[in-house]
Amino acid sequence: MSKTAMIALLAEMNDADGVIFARIRNEMPAALRDTETLPPAVVRTALHLDDAAALFAIAGNLGLPRGAIAELYTGPALRMLRALRALGPKNPRAYTEATRGVRELMDRHLGGSAAAWGRLLALLPTHEGPLHAAIEAAGAGDDHSGPTGPDELLAIPAELRTEFRQLALLAPADSIARLLPALRPHIVRDLVRFGVEVPPAVLADTIARATPAQCRSLARARRALPEVGAALIGLDDPALNALVYLNPHTGEAIRARIMASSTPLHPTLVERLCDNWSIPTRLPALWSGDPLLVRAALLKRRTMSITLAESLAIWQDRGIEGLRPHARHQVAMPAGSEPRPFRAPRYRLLFMIALLRLCDRAGPRAALDLLDDVPVAESEARRCRELLSSPAGIARLRAEIDAAGGTRRLVRRLRTDLPRFGWPMLETTSVDWAEITRAHRRKRFSDPALALLAKQDGCPAELRREAGWVPTGGRWPVPIGWSDPRTGRGLAASERATAADVAAGRTPIGELLTGPRAASACELLALRDTIAPDGRAAHELSVRLRELIERRVTPADRVAFAVVALRLLPEFEGSLAQLVDTAAAAVRG
Repeated sequence: MSKTAMIALLAEMNDADGVIFARIRNEMPAALRDTETLPPAVVRTALHLDDAAALFAIAGNLGLPRGAIAELYTGPALRMLRALRALGPKNPRAYTEATRGVRELMDRHLGGSAAAWGRLLALLPTHEGPLHAAIEAAGAGDDHSGPTGPDELLAIPAELRTEFRQLALLAPADSIARLLPALRPHIVRDLVRFGVEVPPAVLADTIARATPAQCRSLARARRALPEVGAALIGLDDPALNALVYLNPHTGEAIRARIMASSTPLHPTLVERLCDNWSIPTRLPALWSGDPLLVRAALLKRRTMSITLAESLAIWQDRGIEGLRPHARHQVAMPAGSEPRPFRAPRYRLLFMIALLRLCDRAGPRAALDLLDDVPVAESEARRCRELLSSPAGIARLRAEIDAAGGTRRLVRRLRTDLPRFGWPMLETTSVDWAEITRAHRRKRFSDPALALLAKQDGCPAELRREAGWVPTGGRWPVPIGWSDPRTGRGLAASERATAADVAAGRTPIGELLTGPRAASACELLALRDTIAPDGRAAHELSVRLRELIERRVTPADRVAFAVVALRLLPEFEGSLAQLVDTAAAAVRG
């Protein structure tokens, strides 16, 4: 059992004064016992309080600085949102835990109603209560602060645009999709830049309306979804393609498509490819059909004693023989053997693709020259030379590549051990997602395979949800590159299977209370927003667990019950519902 399971159960215990955590802290895993940051479960509870004295009591019970809790003072609502936003970069785990409750509230009370969102924005500047009360009031209101007709747009004051973005990133994707028609283009563009999921038609319209400067901003955006980069390269702008390619979060498939495109490569991109040893940056150039860039992709960094730019300049001037004096063996070799500056691609098919692209763009001679530079088996080199020696042979090579590639090839790659770098996406740059989804339903892909698929443009929401995916740049305002450790990567096989069944709707989420072992149920409880089919289902699980506890435990026994339940959790063999019954009975004596 991981610490995640204990945090998840603690978060449902309503630790309003921090007493439960204080009592059980010394028995928790070291990662929780020694934490110097606010425990996520306590942060989440703090959201629902507007009493500064109660928050200071939490600080005292946990031995935390009063100021750490004071930052989370929950009233007024606007101050709470801003305090949470300040918390995100410093304690992303606590921010993520705290805002789970906000997501549930928004789903129940706001949904995609432009009128309800308008009422919330009107309330925020003056509302004296906590954030959750403002959301509930906006959902229940009947005034006309929001749009009153289908053609009226939601007014978002300039001073609240950051808060609107923050709330939109917390809201369920289907709610924002329904709200989009009521938003002005510049607001939609801001949401797209920060990673809000929008329907393909909305994304296409956003990019069509954007100025060149705005497109460049989207291309550089490190939190935007991969679909944004894919849409931008459809504009066939060399400068824009360069920005998308050089964005560190652009995936292998999109980079390969840029290389294969008929749009000329921007000089800035060519310069970077010839001066950067980064493997993810270089390898997609195998699709370029440019002899220099293909060599840049295949040069072995550890073999060369000079820079990439110097190596390529020497190759252009004197060929591979000019490079050999600057190359060294990586392992002991027989006397007289020459160092090999270039490597063959990991996959034979990708080498065939590189040869064909060279043939198409630079002529058969360029492809034959590559065979002289790259170490391949003599029989394979001989066969490739035969194919490249005539138009009929080139046609056969093209047919072989078409027959061997495609989504079925990708499925086979995903079933094997995946390399650290996403080679399979270089082989298959355009994916039939319906076929991928059918293959996954027949036999679940591994976690690394799902993670690789989730990063590709066009990946279905079902697969991304099961992969526990968040954009590579992370969800603003948490730091770029941070990912929630509760993404299911450490789940046991049985827990992954249960999570997949819940995500696909084959198993009602409520069965987590009565089916798996309590520790497994708590692992999945921490993932409820990820694996639940929708926000209402995620909320249902928490509600049912809390109702179960309230029926079995009196308020006076709350702390004692929680301590017993948390102590029993790691070794308990029964279900979560049985754990509640057992702990409650032990407290009653």
